[in-house]
Amino acid sequence: MKIIFKHLFTPKWKHPKVDVRSQAVDKLDLSKDATLLHTLALEDESAQIRKKVLTKVNDLGLWWKVYKQDSELKELAEQKISSAVINQDTALQSNIREEYIERYAPAKTLEKVALIETDLANKVKLLKRLANATLIEKSFKDGDEALQIAMLELITQHSLEKSVLKAAKGEALTSLTGSLEQQRLAKEMPTQVAEQTRVVLAKLNALRDKQNYETVNAQAQQLFAQWQSIELKWLDAETVTALDAKYQQVADKLNRHLNELQVKHQAQQAELMQKQNEALEVAELTAELEAIEKSVEIACKTLDLASHDALVKRSEVLKGKVSAPQYVTVEALGEFTRKLQNIERDLADLPTLIAASETFNNALAELKVVEVPTSLEALDTQVQAQKDSYVTARKALDSLPKVLHKSAKAELSDVSHAFMTAIEPLKNEQEKALKLAKKKARDVQRLIDQGRFNVAFGVFNGFIEQFELLTPSYKKQLENQHESLSQALKNLKDWQKYAATPKREELLAELDIKLAEESVDPVKRAEEVKLLRTRWNELGHVETEQEKAQAAQFDEKIELLFVPCRAYFAEQEVQREQAKIARGAVIEEVKVLLSSLDNEGIDWREVEAQFNRLAKAWKNAGNVDAKVYQKLNSIYREHHQAVYEKLKAFHQANAVEKTKLVETAQQQLEAEDLAAACDLLKSLQKQWQQIGFAGAKQEHTLWKAFRAHNDAVFEKRSAQYAEQKAQEKSQEAEQRQLLAEFDNKVIEAVTQNELAVIRDELNTFIVVPGLKQEKNRLLSQVKSKLDDLFSSQRREKFNELVEAVDTDGDIPSSWQGSNKTSLNAAQLLLRLEILTNQSSPEALQSERMSEQVAMLDAKLQGEESSLETYLISYLAEADKADLVTSKDRLLAVLNA
Repeated sequence: MKIIFKHLFTPKWKHPKVDVRSQAVDKLDLSKDATLLHTLALEDESAQIRKKVLTKVNDLGLWWKVYKQDSELKELAEQKISSAVINQDTALQSNIREEYIERYAPAKTLEKVALIETDLANKVKLLKRLANATLIEKSFKDGDEALQIAMLELITQHSLEKSVLKAAKGEALTSLTGSLEQQRLAKEMPTQVAEQTRVVLAKLNALRDKQNYETVNAQAQQLFAQWQSIELKWLDAETVTALDAKYQQVADKLNRHLNELQVKHQAQQAELMQKQNEALEVAELTAELEAIEKSVEIACKTLDLASHDALVKRSEVLKGKVSAPQYVTVEALGEFTRKLQNIERDLADLPTLIAASETFNNALAELKVVEVPTSLEALDTQVQAQKDSYVTARKALDSLPKVLHKSAKAELSDVSHAFMTAIEPLKNEQEKALKLAKKKARDVQRLIDQGRFNVAFGVFNGFIEQFELLTPSYKKQLENQHESLSQALKNLKDWQKYAATPKREELLAELDIKLAEESVDPVKRAEEVKLLRTRWNELGHVETEQEKAQAAQFDEKIELLFVPCRAYFAEQEVQREQAKIARGAVIEEVKVLLSSLDNEGIDWREVEAQFNRLAKAWKNAGNVDAKVYQKLNSIYREHHQAVYEKLKAFHQANAVEKTKLVETAQQQLEAEDLAAACDLLKSLQKQWQQIGFAGAKQEHTLWKAFRAHNDAVFEKRSAQYAEQKAQEKSQEAEQRQLLAEFDNKVIEAVTQNELAVIRDELNTFIVVPGLKQEKNRLLSQVKSKLDDLFSSQRREKFNELVEAVDTDGDIPSSWQGSNKTSLNAAQLLLRLEILTNQSSPEALQSERMSEQVAMLDAKLQGEESSLETYLISYLAEADKADLVTSKDRLLAVLNA
C-alpha cells in the first residue's frame, strides 16, 4: 500500500512503468516542459521513451548529445545528424556539423557531403580526406572551372589526369594538358636522353680512330654542341654526375688526339703547299718550254729566220729559270734541261733545218703526184713509183728537227695511206688470186703425194688459171712452185702411161674374183663397185686398141657385179615411196592440228600430246630421197614450227603466270602473318594445278623454285607454331600466377570500388584460351560479391526510407524524384502492393484488379517498371496527408 501510495504522488513521467511514462510524454508541452523533455531524452532508462521524446522534441542539438552518449540510440541519432548534414539543414549548428564531419561521419556520409558541398576549400578538403578516386573524378567532371583548378593537386595525386581531361575547362584543361605532357616526357625522355648520351659518347670515342684532322675536328665540334643540347635534367643527379665525368674523360682523350692530328695536319699542309708551289713552277716552266718549241716548229715550217734571235733570248731566259728554280730541285728539272738543249741545238741549226724542211716538202710533193693505177697493167709500175718516192721522202724526214718530225711523219703517213687505200681494190683482187693459186698449188702437191695423179692434173689446170691472173710482181712469188709442179706432173704423165696397163689387168682380175663370190651384201657391193670405177678412172684415158678392149671388158663385168644390188635398191625405192606417203600423211595431220588451234576452248594438253606424237611419227617415218626429203621437210617444218610457236606462246604464257606465283610465294618468306601466308600458298598451289604446262625446261625450274618457297614458308610456320606453343605455355604459367593473385584480391576486397577495379582489370586482362574458364570464374565471383554488396546497400537504402516513413520524417534524397508515370498516388500504391504480394484494403479490390490487368498488359507491351521506379513516383506524387493515411500500407510494402 505504501508503494502504491507513493506512486500516487510521483510525476507520471517518473513512473516505473514505461507505458505510463510514454503517456506522460505525450502530454508534455514542447515550450513549457522543454527542460524536462531534454532531461528525459538524455536520462530516461527506457530507450523507447528516449526515442519518443527525441522524436517529439526533434531538436538536432539534442540528437547530437544522444549520438555522443547514448549507445542504444546512437545509430538512430547518427541517421538524424547525417541526414541533417547531407540535406544541409539550417537547424543544425555549424559547430556540430563541422565536428561531425571532422570526427564522426562515416565515409559514405562524407561522400554525400562532398558532392553537395559548395565551399571550394571544404569540398577539396573532404575529397582529399576521403581519397576516393571515383568520387574525386566525378566531382571534377561535375565542377566548374574554379573547382577544377582547386582539385588539380588531388587529380595529380590520384593519377586521374587522363580520365578527367575531356571534362576539364579553361585553365584546368591547360594545366592538365601540361601535366600529362610532363608525365609523358618524364616517362619517355630518360630513355631518349640516355640513348642520346650513349650515341654521342660512342661517336666521340669513335673519332679517336679517325686520322683526318679536318673531319675529326668538324665532327668533334658538332658532337660537343650536341652534348650541350642534351636535356640531362630528365636524369637523376647521380646519373648526370656519372655521365659528366665520362664525357669529360672522353673529351680530354679526344682533344689530345685532335692536338696530335693538328700537328700532323699542319705539317701535311706545309708539305702540300710546297708540292703545289713545285707543281705551279713546273707548270709555268712547261708552258714556256712548249711555247718556245711551238715557235721553233712554226719557224721551221714557215722557213722563217726573222724570229731566230728572239727565240734564242727566250731560251736563254728559260735556261736561267731552270738552272736556278725557286721551289723545284735542279735534279728534278733534268728533262727540262735536255729539252732546252735540243731547242738550243735546233735554233743553232735553224738555217740547216729550214733547208731540210724544204727538201722534205719537195719529196712529199713528188709523192703526192704519183698517180693511182686504174688497171692491173699499171699496178706494178705505179706501186714501184710510189715506193721510190716514199723512200726519198722518208730519208728527208730523218733530217728534220725533232719538233717537226712528228707532224711531218704524220703527213707522210697520210699521203702513203691515201695511195694504199686507193689501190686496195686492185690489190685485194691480186691477193685473192694469189691466195687461191697458193691453195691449188698445195692441193696439187698433196694429190701427187697421195698418188691421185688424174685429179692432180685437173687441179693443176685451176692453178694455171689463177696464176695467169697475177701481175708480174705477184707471179714472182709463185714462179718456183709453178716450175716444180709443171715438171713433176710432166714426169707423172709419162710414168702413168707406163704403169696403167698392168693395173688395168689387175682390176679385171679383181672383178673376176668378186663375181665368183656367193654371199653378197648389196650395200657393201655397191660401195665396192663405186670404188672400182674410181680406181679405173684414175688410170687415165684409153688410147690404144688394147686399152679400149680392156675398157669394154671392165664395163661388162662391172655391170654384172652390180646386178645383185639392183633388186635391193628397187626394194629400197618401194620403201622410200612408202616413207614418202607416210611423211605426207604426217604433214597433213600437222596442218589439221595447226588449223584446229584457231578454235576456242582448245585442250592444250591434248594438242601437246598430239604434237609430240606427230614429231615422233615424222622421225620414224623412214628414209626418202634427199631431194624429196628436203622438199617434204621444208613443208613439214613450216607447219611444225607454226604449231610449235603457238605451243611455245602457250607455254610462255603459262610460265609467266607460274612465275608470278613463284614471286608471290617468295614474298611470303617475309610475311609476318605466317598462318595467312600458308593459306595463301595453298590457294597458289590450286592455281598452279589449273595453269597448263610451261615447257619442259621452265616447268621443272619453276616448280622447283615454287616448291622450295612453299616448303620454306611451311617450315617457318611450323617453327613459329612450336615457338608460340612454348611461349603460350610459359605465358600460361605466368597468367595462372596472376589469376591466383586476382583470386586473393577478390577474397580480400570489401568495397565496391575495390571489386570494380578488380573487375575492370580482369576484363582488360587477355588470357590464353586454356585460362578463359578460370578468368570467367573470377569475374562471376566478383559479380556475385558486388551483387551482395549492392543488395546490402540497397537494403540500407530501404531502411533509411522505412525510418523516414515510420517517423514521418523527410524522404531521403536518394528516394526523391519525379513521377515518371501517368498514375496517381492511389494507383501507384496499389501497384506497389501487387509487386510485393501485399494485400490491399477490401474496398480497393476492384481497383487492384484493374491495376493488375494494366500491369500485365504493360508487361506484354514491354513497358514493365521496377519497384524503385514506382516507389520514387509514389513518393513524388503523394502529399504529407497521403503518406500519413497510407503509412501502414507503405511500411508493409517496404518491409516485404
